[in-house]
Amino acid sequence: MNNRILAQLALVHMGVSITVVPITSTLNRVMIADLQMSVLLVSVLVALPYLLSPLQVLLGNWSDRHSAADYHRTPWILLGGLLAATGSYFTVHVAYLLADNFVLGLWGAAVVFSLWGAGINAASVSYLSLVADLADEEERSRVISIMWTAMILATIATSLGLSHLLETFSQEALYGAFGVIWFVSVVLVLVGSYRIEPRASARNALPAHSADDPMQIVRLLALNPEARRFFGYLVLVLISIHAQDVLLEPFGAQALGMSVAATSRLASIWGVGVFVTLLSGLLLVKRWGKKASANVGAYVTALAFALIITTGFLGQTGLFMGAVLLLGLGGGLMTVSNLSFMLDMTVPQAAGLYIGAWGVANFAGQAVGHVISGLLWDLFFWLTGNPLMGYVAVFSLEIAGLLLAVWLFRSISVETFRRQAEVRLHTVLSLATD
Repeated sequence: MNNRILAQLALVHMGVSITVVPITSTLNRVMIADLQMSVLLVSVLVALPYLLSPLQVLLGNWSDRHSAADYHRTPWILLGGLLAATGSYFTVHVAYLLADNFVLGLWGAAVVFSLWGAGINAASVSYLSLVADLADEEERSRVISIMWTAMILATIATSLGLSHLLETFSQEALYGAFGVIWFVSVVLVLVGSYRIEPRASARNALPAHSADDPMQIVRLLALNPEARRFFGYLVLVLISIHAQDVLLEPFGAQALGMSVAATSRLASIWGVGVFVTLLSGLLLVKRWGKKASANVGAYVTALAFALIITTGFLGQTGLFMGAVLLLGLGGGLMTVSNLSFMLDMTVPQAAGLYIGAWGVANFAGQAVGHVISGLLWDLFFWLTGNPLMGYVAVFSLEIAGLLLAVWLFRSISVETFRRQAEVRLHTVLSLATD
């Protein structure tokens, strides 16, 4: 893979990823804190990309076997990227429509947020499949690393840009800010996808996809107790990290009185923390070991949530921003450590299937985390009438989940997993051929 294609893949990944930032760093705050909408409703809407993730398996398999305009991946990258950008832009419009006309707005929100989620899934599976098509096994880790780093930097820049555009807040300014993100996203996707893929007619073989039969993932988990435990651990960790995704900015607004511009900057502070640990995390993993590093990340993240709860009672905005940075540091270290451990929890004969299973855990954890946070916040607000209690309930649940994950991780062994995998793999593969 040459440097031009690598740079273009990074641009596409950035273009799709930045469509998430205005929704999870600004619109969530406006809908919950300013427009007084149900947190559960907002959480479900924001979780739609994860709830629609089965589209990745269907589209990935279809694009393996069929081309469009003599390309396997590029049409879906373009269509998905443009859908994600356009859907993201219109989310702000349907948010205000929801406030004015709930029934009509709900239908509009279901359509627009679904288009945004479907676009993210279509583009993501297509450009990640293109990485698998164009890069050999040794190159793939480097390519994904560069794409991930570019995404974090784009998130930081987008968050800062939104904050600047919204210094003087109004509905029109919000529309304009979302329009700028739409324009940047579309340019990045168009430039990134230009002549990035060889024509299908010039290929000697069809591209391969690792998710030909999703039921094989179920069989692997059913037959390997260690794999089931690791799957449960990943889901628990992701719920515990991502339940706050929709709530952090509304918390800053309702508990600390922060402006829209100030809460929009929180994603950049979190991103800096993640970026630092992505750069230094591998050194820490090498020194401490994968399990120890993941556990340290969990403890740091739990401490960050405890500090965030404290800031709500003390009204300390500066401490809150420090806690958000700590949240990024802990989450980044957990990500690096668990990804490294995840690669160990595979066997060469079925690497694609196991990676697919861990991918399912990722989407399930994030989707469930969003929905649980909304349900719990609404429940505690209904019981107490105090918004702060809703946030305390969610952040406390995340602390408990992280500590439980540390305890669960102790019982997971790579050696045991591989012994069980080697014994059971032939059973799974024989079932797949029946």
